Amino acid sequence: MPGKTVLVLGAGVGGLVAASRLRRMLDKEHRVVLVDRSPIFTFAPSFAWVMLGQRRVERLSRDLRKLERKGIEFKAAEITGLDFENKRVQAQNGEELPYDYLVISLGVDYSSEEVPGLNRAWTFYHAEGSEGLREELPKLSGGRVAVCVTALPYRCPPAPYEGAMLLEHFFRKRKIRGEVELHLYSPEQVPLKATGPEIGGRVLDLLHERDIGFTGGVTLKSVDHEQGQLHFSDGSEAGFDMLIATPVHRLPNVLKGSALVNGGDWVAVDRKTLATAAPDVYAIGDTTVIPLANGTQLPKAGVFAHGQAEVVARNIAAEIAGNQPLWDFGGQGACFMETGGGRGTYITGRFFNEPEPDVVMRGPSRMWHWAKVGFERNWLWRWF
Repeated sequence: MPGKTVLVLGAGVGGLVAASRLRRMLDKEHRVVLVDRSPIFTFAPSFAWVMLGQRRVERLSRDLRKLERKGIEFKAAEITGLDFENKRVQAQNGEELPYDYLVISLGVDYSSEEVPGLNRAWTFYHAEGSEGLREELPKLSGGRVAVCVTALPYRCPPAPYEGAMLLEHFFRKRKIRGEVELHLYSPEQVPLKATGPEIGGRVLDLLHERDIGFTGGVTLKSVDHEQGQLHFSDGSEAGFDMLIATPVHRLPNVLKGSALVNGGDWVAVDRKTLATAAPDVYAIGDTTVIPLANGTQLPKAGVFAHGQAEVVARNIAAEIAGNQPLWDFGGQGACFMETGGGRGTYITGRFFNEPEPDVVMRGPSRMWHWAKVGFERNWLWRWF
């Protein structure tokens, strides 16, 4: 049997795990090719620590080209076209990449054009923004700090709440907490809607205990930096001196209008197998949309991309070996949420449970903070 080529697009959490698992399970005559626009992977769950000066981006970064020593072919290229009929992918440099199986893990593109003024807001959702905040926050002596969830959906739903609580402790350590008004705004009526009302209520309690304001049900329409005003779509306004916001998340351009999207905003998949409408094409992670029984969507988070990658890799390897693919993704996921002062929580659950996801939150405690520290170190060691 001639060797097969499995092409993995995107070297975030999902793509990296999928490529690594496939390489371990497939015989040498089969190729595993990983493609990403950047040759550097950076561990995004720790960006809030970068913001506070507790991490350096260099410590969280790894060179994807070193995966070659594990037998994974890596190509640094921007994907510009997808030809599902002929099983080929076009790159910006003109190269055509053939495949037998395709795993799409392209994540999201960040945008600020939809919201006037958003391009001047601070963010810790990427490395550059986190480093900018690390330099700017020590200059702050007081004022109104607004943390804003700009639009739904967005990556890592606990992150803005974690960021707000870490900032609150940062200001207390600097002895300026009394001079800082900290407020969080979100389109969701309660935090983390996909987890159910109980978890959302507990997060509200954590914010209240720290005197962090919360306004839900508001969607950012525009930002007036000169007047220091946030304008929301319902006509309400709020003042700020520093704005830290999530970028608007959008489907990567190469996927827009493709047969995989099926008229929606994200790639539609079978929620168990992650198969798409195209034969031998799978999509995982933030690029996808998976509806939940409570009317929400499976959150966009690395833990789900990781779990989906494990399923897809095992099923592709089984099929190449002539066996029946038997693995299903069950919607299980967990994450850490820092609460400040060396404490954190652990949120875990079964998101495919009906009629509501079955989710619990443990902590806050020092144990879960140190568990997150250990997770960061172990993840980077394990996959590189």
